[in-house]
Amino acid sequence: MIKLRYSKKALIIINLITLLFTIFIEVYETLLPFILVNVFNASMFIVGIVEGSSEALSNLLKIFGGYVSDIKSRKNLIISGLGFLSLSNITIFIASKWQEVLFSSFLKSLSEGLLIPAKDFILSNTYKRSLGKIFALNKIFENFGEFLGILVALIISSYFVKFLSIKSIFLNFGFICVFFILILLTVNFDRKIKKERKEISWRIVYPELLLYFFVLSFVNLGYSFYILKVYEYLKSQSESIGIYLVFSIFLVIFTYLAGRLHDRVSLRIFLMIISILFFVSNLLIILNPIIGFLILAVAEAFLEIGIWATIGKKIKYRKGFVFGLYHFVVGIGSFISALIAGYIWDNFSSNYPFLISAFISLFSLGFIVRIKV
Repeated sequence: MIKLRYSKKALIIINLITLLFTIFIEVYETLLPFILVNVFNASMFIVGIVEGSSEALSNLLKIFGGYVSDIKSRKNLIISGLGFLSLSNITIFIASKWQEVLFSSFLKSLSEGLLIPAKDFILSNTYKRSLGKIFALNKIFENFGEFLGILVALIISSYFVKFLSIKSIFLNFGFICVFFILILLTVNFDRKIKKERKEISWRIVYPELLLYFFVLSFVNLGYSFYILKVYEYLKSQSESIGIYLVFSIFLVIFTYLAGRLHDRVSLRIFLMIISILFFVSNLLIILNPIIGFLILAVAEAFLEIGIWATIGKKIKYRKGFVFGLYHFVVGIGSFISALIAGYIWDNFSSNYPFLISAFISLFSLGFIVRIKV
């Protein structure tokens, strides 16, 4: 078994990298649905394909990234992740049709698949009794990065109307990533790696929890659907992104609260709270998309802490691989749900995907009550 305890310096570096990475990812993902719909005239089914396949690929690659992070340099994985993010932004600059945007989203997925498991590995090998706080702090940096990213996207949406101007901004983001890679090359925070002897098996991945989070992943349709639901309600792109900005503030606040609560209550109670929050948010988004979307922020904050702090505490062997596996399973559920939601939205009603998600949330609540955790 690997027994690594990373220093405070390593945690500071990881949190700063998380902040930078999230800002660029959030600008990309916030503007992506509007670029697809308004520039390339894509249908909601195409939006579902782009977002869902990108999410699925990202999480599939996290298995590979997690496995490699158990035995190789986490620093090299993080640098590679930033490199592919740079290429993704540059690809948006040269895109002339939605298929090229899809390729750009694949590059973005590759960056996430390499960087995120390495980051999670380092965080999980810190102070086990306080992993709720450790992951909450990292999620606060991530959520603050989302806030800044959405703010930048709002500015871009408000002042850079022409797609050509937006493309040039993505090009600049790509060059900024390269600059930070050069800085990171001068920093050393990897510890000596010892090979783990524990074999990979179902016994080390807690299959009941894996199944619970897989079921709950069908509730996560992807932010694009929620943003476009708010857009349908407000009829204003700038105002919709403004609500998304408030959403990100909620994420920061409730991530901190979720981290503190995770270290104090039983796991079953914490997971039940997650299911209830998703049930309420998906029902309310039908009645009032703004309120429902903001409650979704609370649910997302609890879910993020619920998955990664729980796994960080429970998993003793092959942590990188197990983190990657959980990312993959959650991503597959999100991919399937995005495709189904896009089809239902286009052919029936924009309310039905959220109604179905509410029922799945209730099912997950009943499931967590019955299993051993």
